Amino acid sequence: MAEQKYDLYSSDFREQTYETYSAMRADDPVFRQPGLDGETPIWFVTRHEDALAVLLDDERFVLDAALALTPEELEEREEAAGALLDPRVNTHLLTVDGDDHRRLRRLVSKAFTPRMVEGLRPRIQAIADELIDAVEPHGEMNLVDDFAFPLPIVVICELLGIPSEDRDRFRAWSNLFVSPALSEEDQRAFVVAIEEFLAYLHELFEQRRAEPGDDLVSGLVQAEEAGDMLSENELFSMVVLLIVAGHETTVSLIGNSVLALLEHPDELEKLRAEPDRFPEAVEELLRFDSPVERSITRWAATDVQVGSQTIRRGELVIAVIGSANRDHERFPEADRLDLARGDSKHLGFGRGPHFCLGAPLARLEAEIALRTLFARLPSLRLAIEEKDLYWRPIPLFRSLSALPVAWD
Repeated sequence: MAEQKYDLYSSDFREQTYETYSAMRADDPVFRQPGLDGETPIWFVTRHEDALAVLLDDERFVLDAALALTPEELEEREEAAGALLDPRVNTHLLTVDGDDHRRLRRLVSKAFTPRMVEGLRPRIQAIADELIDAVEPHGEMNLVDDFAFPLPIVVICELLGIPSEDRDRFRAWSNLFVSPALSEEDQRAFVVAIEEFLAYLHELFEQRRAEPGDDLVSGLVQAEEAGDMLSENELFSMVVLLIVAGHETTVSLIGNSVLALLEHPDELEKLRAEPDRFPEAVEELLRFDSPVERSITRWAATDVQVGSQTIRRGELVIAVIGSANRDHERFPEADRLDLARGDSKHLGFGRGPHFCLGAPLARLEAEIALRTLFARLPSLRLAIEEKDLYWRPIPLFRSLSALPVAWD
């Protein structure tokens, strides 16, 4: 396998992310090179049209390796991955397709309908105000730790019925789950985290079986849709997914959005003048600096043509969402933040059968967070130079490690 032509993982890449994507779209829109481990070849699909085709086609591009690999290939993969493929945390919406996916999605989708999510608005608003109340007298904060993280983690913990005092433990667990575990040390830490997390969840499930509440965990424990219960692995995996996906995307979305608005004061002033446009602004911010930068890796279930390339059965494919959302063929002046753009058909939450279940919740949380932040702290500004910002070393998310801000 050839060396990596495009640097997609280092801290240098974070300094020139969108320049790299522009070069890939122009010269190598469907390109195969080693992934993060430097060995495993992956197809990176960077143009909007091609990325959309991959996301929409859940028959030829699948999340379940068993649908694409021979039994021998599957066994070899499982031996190589070991505990990283533990079925107790890997039997959820992002690892299954077809009927299995539809069944699991049906069991949790009722909690994330637009009507149910809108009912959370007063509570989300109260949380946002409480967080700003706590920091306002200080004149400064790390926006990630003090605002962008606690808001969605409190919301998802309350939705699931998890005590908010455990949220820092969940942050540590979540960070391990989304971080690449390439070294033996990282893999050992991953195994320890899984066992701690599952022990916690096992105790929680037993409590909810004995004393069910009106929370989502109680609902999942008792879930029965058309006579079909969740298996133990599905139950564990679903809660892991809901906790990780239920806050990681929104933490990144809030952080990226605040940074983008502070970098574009003219657009921010227009928004301040018309605060009713915050929902529309969130869509453009999702496009401009997508918090979910790349799709979950898919497998080609058969030989398939994408652009000018033939992807063979069993090969790995990633749709680069961050690149697709900056494709000038799809979005005129794609590198310009335009809160009045009006064209909201970005890929920030994916597309097709695996479209993000929590999209309505993430949108509402971001809208309330941004509206409240800029109304309560009108002189908000960056407290460090942009060149000193540090992005988390996680390929799936474009996520700030910290965002120091200050106000008068």
